[in-house]
Parts: sequence; C-alpha cells; structure tokens
Amino acid sequence: MLWTDEHAANLKQYLETHTLPSGLGDEEGACSIAAINLAISGELTDYIPDCMSVVLGKAIIRLQDAMPAAMRNSDRYRAMLMTAPGTGSDKEQERLAVLMNWMWGTVLPQLQTVADVHGFGDEWRRMCDERTTNAAAAASAAASDDAAARAAAHAAYACYAVHAADHAAYAAAAGCTELTDAACYSEDDFWQTINPIGVLERMIEV
Repeated sequence: MLWTDEHAANLKQYLETHTLPSGLGDEEGACSIAAINLAISGELTDYIPDCMSVVLGKAIIRLQDAMPAAMRNSDRYRAMLMTAPGTGSDKEQERLAVLMNWMWGTVLPQLQTVADVHGFGDEWRRMCDERTTNAAAAASAAASDDAAARAAAHAAYACYAVHAADHAAYAAAAGCTELTDAACYSEDDFWQTINPIGVLERMIEV
C-alpha cells in the first residue's frame, strides 16, 4: 500500500486534534502507529503498515511508550511522525544501525556515573565500548543488589539481542526506562539529553 497525499492530510488532521497516549489507546486518543493506520484505513491497530519501515515502526512503538507525554505530543514529535509513513523496507539495516549506535553510544552511557558509584563502572564502560553480548553479560553480572544497580543490570541484559530489530527497539526503550529510574538527574533532563525524537528523525532520513 502506498502512502498518499490523502493519507497524509488525514494524519495531519488527526494529530492536530488528538492526544497521543502510551499504549494502543482508542480512536479518540490513538498511539503513534495506530494514528497512522487510522489515517490510512480507519482501523485502530498498531500493525506497522506495509508502506513503512518495520525497524522504524517498532522503534516508534517502544520509544513513544517510554518517553514523557509532553515529548510524545510535542510539535517536533508530531512533525517526525508525519514523515514516518512511506519510508519502506529497503534500508532496514541502515536504520537499525542508527538505532543501535544511539542505544550504545548515547542511552547506556548515561548510567556510567551510577555504575561508577556502585562499583561496576569498568564493566559498564567496557560494555559501551565493545558493544557485545559478552560485555553486556559481564556488566549485568557485576551490578550489585541495590535499586540503581538492578536498573543498570536490566538495561545491560536488554542489550543481549542486538541483532533483531524488535529486540533492538525494546533494548533502547528498556534502557531509557531503567536509566530514568536510576539516574541522578530529573526525568526531563534525561530525555532531553538522549533525544529520542532525534534518533527517529535520523532513522527516517537514512
């Protein structure tokens, strides 16, 4: 199915008059992918449409649920969402590489200070540098039992399956959620620092 000007007009109107929730939502407040499907077919579903990159769609689903509501309903996010349909499936590996580089290079290093304080800083730094499942396992094993370290361990564990698009998007969102729980700064500062809308924009522009 092609993404048409009519579909784009439908989506624009929907985004201008509705609030995007976390989760699927309903016709009065549908999630990002459901809003696109409503624009195309009128169907409330988070099935990624054929005209859209699956890697991008899965990243949007995971990240929109994790990010603050104000960011998910910002003008910048809505503008990004207008350009997501029609991306197609011919550059999936390139888009996955953008997502993974952001997860390893931007999201997970935000917990380095917490890892240093709790005694597994070397393992965490090595994981972020090496970007391998073995390094992630070592970082996870080195974390202690307090809440901040458990958050770090969960984020590290989420990085095991780094080769599948679905798991990559999950790992990025899981890392975001767990880092928010453990970080020593405000949630707004955290989300502004990691800039999830920016990574979605770069995935679209590939």
